[in-house]
Amino acid sequence: YLRRRTGIAPSRAGASTTRRFFSWKWTWASLIIIAACAVTFIIQFHFLKQPTYYADGSSVPGLNDNALWMCAKRALPTMVFWIVAAILVDRYKPQRFLVWFFALAWGGCVATCASLFLNSWAGEQLAVINDQSGVSSLRTAIFIAPFVEEATKGCVIFLIAALDRNRFTSRVSGAVIGILAGAGFAFTENIIYYARVVVYGSMTAGTGDVKAYLDYMVQMRGIYTAFGHPLFTMMTGLGVGFAIASRSKIVRLLAPAAGFLAAAFLHMFFNFRISLIPQDIFVPVMLIIAWPLVAIVAMRLVRSSLAQGRTVEARLTDYVAMGWLPSHYPAALSRVRRRLWALMMSPWHGNLIATWRLQVRATELAMLREAMTRGVVDQGGLSREYDIVNELAALAGRKAVVEGKGLRPYWPWRNWWRRRRQRRGATTPSTRGISSSMATRSPVRYSAVDSRWGPPG
Repeated sequence: YLRRRTGIAPSRAGASTTRRFFSWKWTWASLIIIAACAVTFIIQFHFLKQPTYYADGSSVPGLNDNALWMCAKRALPTMVFWIVAAILVDRYKPQRFLVWFFALAWGGCVATCASLFLNSWAGEQLAVINDQSGVSSLRTAIFIAPFVEEATKGCVIFLIAALDRNRFTSRVSGAVIGILAGAGFAFTENIIYYARVVVYGSMTAGTGDVKAYLDYMVQMRGIYTAFGHPLFTMMTGLGVGFAIASRSKIVRLLAPAAGFLAAAFLHMFFNFRISLIPQDIFVPVMLIIAWPLVAIVAMRLVRSSLAQGRTVEARLTDYVAMGWLPSHYPAALSRVRRRLWALMMSPWHGNLIATWRLQVRATELAMLREAMTRGVVDQGGLSREYDIVNELAALAGRKAVVEGKGLRPYWPWRNWWRRRRQRRGATTPSTRGISSSMATRSPVRYSAVDSRWGPPG
C-alpha cells in the first residue's frame, strides 16, 4: 500500500513469468496504445486519400500511395535527428524503449488523427463566409490548431506519467517524451504537406516546377522550422516533470497547466509570425532569431542532464557511507564516459545485459534516494531501496562491469593462441638459437629446504 501510494512499483519477487507478464501494467497499456495507433493510422490514411470539396466548387485532390511513400522518405531524416537528440539527452535515467516508441507512435498516429478532425470541425465553425477554400485556414492555424494539437500531443505525457511515475523522475524525462511526441507529429504532418504538393502539382496544369517547390518546402519544414512541434510539446513535458518532482501541491496542480499554456501560446505565436514574415526574409529571421532561442533551450537541457550526474554521485555516496555499496560505484556510475566505456568493454570482460541493467538500476536507486531526501517519496520507498540493492548485488555476481577503466578489448582467438603457446612452452621449451648441448642440459636443481632452519640469530 505504501509503495502504491507514492507511485513506486510493487514487488513481484517470487512470481512466475506468466503472472509477471499479465500483472504488469505496461502489458495492457501496450495493447491499448498499439491498437489506438493502428486504428487512427488506418482512419487517417483512408481520410487523406479522399478528395476534399468546398462550397464554392473548388476541391483538393486526395493523396495516393506513391506520393505518401516518396514524401515519407523526405520527412524521415528530420524525425531521426530529433530521436537521436532526445535519446542523447535522456542518458542518465533513460526511459524504457517501449516508452520512447509509444511517445513517437502517439504523436505520429493518434495526435495527428485527432487534430485533423478537430481542426477541420473548428475551421468550419470559424468561417465567417461559406466554407470556401482559404477562408478559415488562417484562423484555424492561429487560434485553434495550437490548443488542439498541443492537447492531443500532451495526452501521452500525462498517460506515461500516470503509468510509470517512478521512472518519471525529473523535468528531463518530461522534456524527452515531449520531444519524441512532437517529432512523431511533425513527421506525419510533413508527409501530408509534402504529398499535397506532389499530388496537386501532378494533377493541375501550369503549376510550374513541382520538384523545386517540394525541395523548398522540405527545407522550410524539415530544416529551418523543424524545431516547432518538438519544442512546443517539450514545454508540456517540462510542466509535468516539474509537477512530479515537486513536493508542493500547488506546483503539482499549476505546473502542468502552465506547461500546456506555454506550449499553446508559443505555437500560436509561431504560426502568427510565420504567416506574416515575407518569403524573402524568412530564412534570415529563422537563423538569427528562432534557432538561437532553440540553442539556449538545448543548453539548458544539457545542464539539467549534467546536474543529474552530480545528483547520482551524491546519492550513491550516501549508500557507500551506509556500507550498502562499494566505494567505487558513485564515480563509475555518475559519469557518462565511464558508463559508456564499461558498456563497450562488457562483451569482453563481463555481461553486456547485466552491465546495462546495473547502470539503470543504480541510477534509479539514486533518483529514489533524491526523491526521499526532498520529501516527495515517503517511507514507502524503503522496501524499493532494499529490492534495488539486492538486485545490484545479483547483477554484480552475473559479471556486470561497473568500472571499465583499464580494460581493453581483445580478439578471442588471440587469447586462445596465447594460452596454447603457454601450454606448449611449459611442456616443450623452445630450442631455436640454442646449441644442442644447452638444449639437452638438465634444468637447475635447488637444494632441499630443512624446516628446522630459521633466520640467523
